[in-house]
Amino acid sequence: METRMDLKPQTASQVAGIVVVNIIWWMVMIAAIGLGATHLTSCTIQPHIPIYLIVLGANSILSLTVTYTSSAFDDGAIYVLSTACMTVLHIFSFGWFIAGTSWIYSVYPPNYLPGNAPYCHKVTYQFAFVVTTLVWVALGLIFFCGCCFGMLICCRTVCARRHLIPNRGSFYGAISESAGDV
Repeated sequence: METRMDLKPQTASQVAGIVVVNIIWWMVMIAAIGLGATHLTSCTIQPHIPIYLIVLGANSILSLTVTYTSSAFDDGAIYVLSTACMTVLHIFSFGWFIAGTSWIYSVYPPNYLPGNAPYCHKVTYQFAFVVTTLVWVALGLIFFCGCCFGMLICCRTVCARRHLIPNRGSFYGAISESAGDV
């Protein structure tokens, strides 16, 4: 017996929004791979930044592909395998993002002139800086909204307490508030 939660159908505007966000993210990650590969040796102050961009882009594209594959199957070996791969990719992505954040912010602001060592290619560094900062802002907003939602649920539960906890004069199964002792 399989218990499955039915999801509310999405409207056309929701689907369009998801598609647009996915296309933009794919373009940004392809640009990250291209910038990192093009300027692989152009950041002597922190040589890990171009590598960070390449791995971040490749991991994100692979993660999105596995997510699409996982959502196409409801059960079976492919679903289990893709879910396990997705979990490993997300854990790796989180660790890689933390490492990239430390590499990027530790050299802020770098020297952008190639004649003066150590330096970093301006577009490569600024792209990595902006993408990393935007992801941190998005994570912060998600965390903040989640905390606000949790507080709202707690407040609703506390306000609804009189409906959840019976008073001393009532018993479970009573029909009216003035049921008294039975």
